Amino acid sequence: MGAFLTKLLDTFYAKKLEVVLVGLENSGKTTLLNVLAAGRPVETCPTIGLNVKLVRKGGVQMKCWDIGGQAQYRSEWGRYTRGCDVIIFVVDSHAIESIPLARKELHRLLEDRELATTPVLVVSNKIDLEPHVTEGDLIRDLNLDYVTENPWIVIPISALKVVNVDQVLQWLIKQGNSKPSS
Repeated sequence: MGAFLTKLLDTFYAKKLEVVLVGLENSGKTTLLNVLAAGRPVETCPTIGLNVKLVRKGGVQMKCWDIGGQAQYRSEWGRYTRGCDVIIFVVDSHAIESIPLARKELHRLLEDRELATTPVLVVSNKIDLEPHVTEGDLIRDLNLDYVTENPWIVIPISALKVVNVDQVLQWLIKQGNSKPSS
């Protein structure tokens, strides 16, 4: 009975966080979302449009929007990120040749004045594959030092191997707990 009551109260009193995952196609957004939700990767296929999942962890209820990364969906990223609490920008750190395009798309997204001050978590995914871009090189290659209005952080992970995903989750929980109650 106690566990049931706790779950019921959590449903009504949990902090709520709107999270949008964006990044180029095949960067691992859906795999990361599945690991956040289920604790393990599941087989995925390219996202056509978007996926939405509710993730409840650490007293925070996260509504996570996973937006397709193909060229035809990138113009829609701004539509979904406006009004969100957190942007997760997922980069395939193994696809080194795609980093310049990722930089262009990230900076185009952050030009939107409505996104000023929205925290950005840059997830450097696929660190289990060699070669991959290091955290420092990714900061340089994405020109993150020029992102001054949005607080940002880089967390290197492997969603598929569930490496450092706990750091992503802890960061998200911290964002949810620091958000004023609504």
